[in-house]
Formats: sequence, structure tokens, C-alpha cells
Amino acid sequence: MVSKQTRRMKEARLIRPEDVFLVWDEVQPLITKALVKSDEAYNSLDYLDLIMRGDCALWIGLDNNEIKSALVCEATQLPRAKILQIHIWATKSGYDYEPWMKHFGSIEDYGRENGCSIIEVTVRKGLAKKLNWKHTNSVLTKRI
Repeated sequence: MVSKQTRRMKEARLIRPEDVFLVWDEVQPLITKALVKSDEAYNSLDYLDLIMRGDCALWIGLDNNEIKSALVCEATQLPRAKILQIHIWATKSGYDYEPWMKHFGSIEDYGRENGCSIIEVTVRKGLAKKLNWKHTNSVLTKRI
């Protein structure tokens, strides 16, 4: 039998905008790391502002009360559907997404509760393979 002290507890938790500053020091490096390979349209402080205003939502992945992952998403109304766009999904190690997939249902539920019928995420090739979702297209960017 595993004792309560040694049992690993993983959970996904939605952070309310008014509580973001309680976790921001741990979350900001994860967001910054995820943006390293982006087109530089956003930085972590831009996401902080969007989260604080309630335009985006912040989810954290906890492992024994330590933040190991962060996800930033936004419910967006399109002409024919409302989608939950995942802008950032980062882990502390840069890998290890699999342990968090069993908690992804919480994010799906959040999308449904906000009227979304589709989840959209722009990812690099490696994560796309791990998610095993339907690959309908790729989002490309070009600086001009």
C-alpha cells in the first residue's frame, strides 16, 4: 500500500483572474518558454493582461502542489461555431504531456460550459503526434 505522503497527486486547476498573481511567478517561465518558438506576436505579459481581463483562461497542472504545466485558452465566437483556442500549453520539462492528458476532460468541460463545440490548438510537430487528434491543417506564420 502506498502512503498518502508518497502518492503522487496530479490535478488540473482553473485559476480565477483575481488569483493569477498567486501563481504567476511559477507560471510566467512556462509561458515564456512556450513562446520562444513563436512569431513574437505575444509575450507573457500580454497573456497576463488577457487573463486578468478575463479574455483568456489560465489552467495549471499541479503535481504534489507544484506547478508542472500551464495552459492558456480563449473561447472565440466564429461565424458558425464557438471554439476554444489553446494559445499556450507548456510543461516544466518541455515534455511529459501524457500525464496531463487524463485531465484534459476538465478543459473540454470548460469549453462546453462556455458554449464551445470545437477545440483548436496550434502545436509543433512533436506534440501533434502525441495528442493523436485529427490533423485537419497546420497553422503557419511568416514575418513580413
